[in-house]
Amino acid sequence: MKIIWTFTLLMIPGVVSSMSVTGYSGGGVNITCGYKKRYRDNKKYFCKGQWSQCRDRIKTNKKDKWVQKDRFSLYDDTSSSVFTVTIRDLREEDSGMYQCAVDKTIEIDSYTEVRLRVLTGQQIRTVRGYSGGNVIINFKYEIQEENPVIDVCKTADQCFTVINTNRRAEWKHDRRFSVYNDRSAGLLLLFIRDLNENDSGEYKIIVKVSEDYSFFSEFNLDIKKEDCCVKSISLSASAGGSVNISCKYPQSHIRDVKFLCWRSGADLCAKETSVKESRRWRDEGKIRVEYDREQQLLTGSISHVTEEDSEYWCGVQSDQGHKIFITRVLINVTVFSGSSLIVSLVLVLLVLIIAGLLFLFLCKERQSRGGDSSSQTGPGKHEVVSHTGCDYEEIKDTHKQLPINPSDSSDTVYATAQLPTSPSDSSYCVYATVEKGTGDFKRCITSDEDLNYAVVNFHKKSHCPDSVSFRNNQDYSEYAAVNHLSA
Repeated sequence: MKIIWTFTLLMIPGVVSSMSVTGYSGGGVNITCGYKKRYRDNKKYFCKGQWSQCRDRIKTNKKDKWVQKDRFSLYDDTSSSVFTVTIRDLREEDSGMYQCAVDKTIEIDSYTEVRLRVLTGQQIRTVRGYSGGNVIINFKYEIQEENPVIDVCKTADQCFTVINTNRRAEWKHDRRFSVYNDRSAGLLLLFIRDLNENDSGEYKIIVKVSEDYSFFSEFNLDIKKEDCCVKSISLSASAGGSVNISCKYPQSHIRDVKFLCWRSGADLCAKETSVKESRRWRDEGKIRVEYDREQQLLTGSISHVTEEDSEYWCGVQSDQGHKIFITRVLINVTVFSGSSLIVSLVLVLLVLIIAGLLFLFLCKERQSRGGDSSSQTGPGKHEVVSHTGCDYEEIKDTHKQLPINPSDSSDTVYATAQLPTSPSDSSYCVYATVEKGTGDFKRCITSDEDLNYAVVNFHKKSHCPDSVSFRNNQDYSEYAAVNHLSA
């Protein structure tokens, strides 16, 4: 079938060759057509339709400079005897047959037949980024060639070329630019790190399929300096523990998906947990996130922290899948070795032992002071019987010990003091019944010289007992009440 098609082309006057070109809606294609050197001065043009009924899309006699007409551009490179046609902003209706042609004055024009197929694809228009952050731009494509060449350009003279020589997907780096080409998934990722406002401008991703054509996607990168969000956060955590992360987001991304990414080497987003609904926790492995729309705040929790958890990123993902990294999170993970752990345990034990010994010393000291206050002070002395919270004053008896039986000594006097019962008695008299071995008699005591009693003042609290016990040589005397009488 291929032999028949080639033979048919050779039978058509002016047809030199043919090619098939694939482009994507919203993007563009570059088509390169050759000619013989003797036709360098001839006009070049690009038309749509069969060779006999072809309608010009662009035609020029200018050499070595770009000429543009609507969505079509043409550049005649006379040194290489080729001219290149560029079609931008492709649409599905652009699909069809085209001709690259050289205008000849006295003979039939020569043609290169081009079959263009425009597929519906992702249109990259504007991608927003933030100063100090990063951005990953997704570009989906469909290529049959084994080893395409990929160029990432900001301008014509600032391009980053990636050549893939095997089918294994891997990152290719050039300064702040990296490209990840997964041909099996038909996905190209463009990563730009450490963004600044000078990075703003028009960009182009060019996939060179063959020497004859390439397709591309153009987009505008808009880098802003956002005051709402910090560029970097530094945190600390212990190995095996957990750490909490909080990140703010601009108002313009309130409807976008929010994510927390773990960076592993060159892979900026090796593990990701994302959330879109407000105030709903989402768990994925060791990463747990929640988004508060009112506060424009993403809260994350990372458990079972290891030394590998040194860098995370907070960001948003647009509806086209572009990832915008806003805040970098650096985690200083402290790892305890076996020796340091033993030292820590020994120090803790020493502190506990010292605290215990101090506590025992204070208890012994307190008991010692209580024993001294409750011990006997010698013959003829009385001690205070302690009662918690009560104020009793030590009473010292300067008299001889009273005998138990009145007959023990004729010199012993027992006195009972009573208040006056007769109104005629002096208000200063206290009646005393004095009992000796020979009999009883009453005496009015009017002078403090006649008294062998000391004035005792007690301050009684509501919870103190109503009696005070005094001990003298293991004998006890109970005083039910002591009242202070004032004149």
